[in-house]
Formats: sequence, structure tokens, C-alpha cells
Amino acid sequence: MSEIVKYEQKSVLPATMIGFMSEYAPGKCLRAFHRENTPALAIGSSAPTLASIRREYSEDFQIAYVSVWIVNLNDFVNALRKMTPEQIEETATIIVQEYPYLNLADINLVFRKIKKGEFGQLFAEIDGIKVLSWFEHYAQERAMTAADISMSHGEKFKQDLPRMSSAGKDNKTKNQQAIGLYIHQQAKRKIE
Repeated sequence: MSEIVKYEQKSVLPATMIGFMSEYAPGKCLRAFHRENTPALAIGSSAPTLASIRREYSEDFQIAYVSVWIVNLNDFVNALRKMTPEQIEETATIIVQEYPYLNLADINLVFRKIKKGEFGQLFAEIDGIKVLSWFEHYAQERAMTAADISMSHGEKFKQDLPRMSSAGKDNKTKNQQAIGLYIHQQAKRKIE
């Protein structure tokens, strides 16, 4: 009997939380993921997801990490009323619960869009409801992009299907001929 080998997923994340924070601080992500400037490119990124951060480190670290992004935004925006630490933590908690599939390229893109005013200008205040609405807007845009990508792959598969089907028929015919030849040779041997 062969030995059953359990599949072990190797982590691509740094071994320590400190290493993760130094590698994936918001400023470093801004530079590292600057080419992933559309949802399609972010989807295709190999950046770690929020779920993988939770799996590798902990839920508390995951929330703290997203909180760092919100603090960064809070400092970036010149609003009259900024978010309190409690609001930041609650907003981060909701983000990690609602959008665990987002990767760091997605997170970077959302905050980049917010800072560029693509979701609207920030004048008087920044709050959790606004941040969450921006994430929801991005999640919907990303879902539509993912659906388009999936449809595109489906169309490509449909176009390749006749060619694959005819190649399969050719292989089937060749296999049948080979089996016939083999049977014929076996019958000859039995006669001799």
C-alpha cells in the first residue's frame, strides 16, 4: 500500500508579525502594488488575502493590520472630525469579517481610490460608515469584474471546445485502430 501524504500548504507570509508589518506596511504596499490599479489586476495578484493573514497569525493581528490602514487614512485626510480608536477598530473588524477574500492589492487599491477622491471628496469628517460604504462599492465593482473574467474564460473554453472535441475524436479513432491492430497481432500469435 502506498503511504497517504497529507497536503501541506506552505505559507508565503513572513514568519513573524513584525516581519509582516515591515514588508506590508501601507506605504510599502502603495509602492509594491502600484501596478495593480484595477480590480482585474488586483484579483490576479499573488498578494496575501485577509483570510490568509488571519490563518497565519491571528484574528487580533488581522484586525490590527486593517486598523493601521484606517489610521493611515485618518492621518492622510484633512478632515475636521476624524475617527476615534474605537471607531477604527470596529470598522476594521467589520471589514475583515465581510471581505476576507480581499487581498492586499485590493486593500491598497481601495485606500488609493479613497485618497484620490474617486469615491467622493472628504470634507468635514471621516467615519466608519463612509469607509464601509467605500469597501462595499469596491466589493461590488470587484464582483462584476470577476464575473466578466469568468465569462471571458467560459467563452474562450467554448471556442476551444470544437477543436478539442475533434482532437479527441482523432485520438479515439487512433486508439481504436491501435486496439484493433493489437487484437489482430494477438490472434496471429495464437494461430502460429
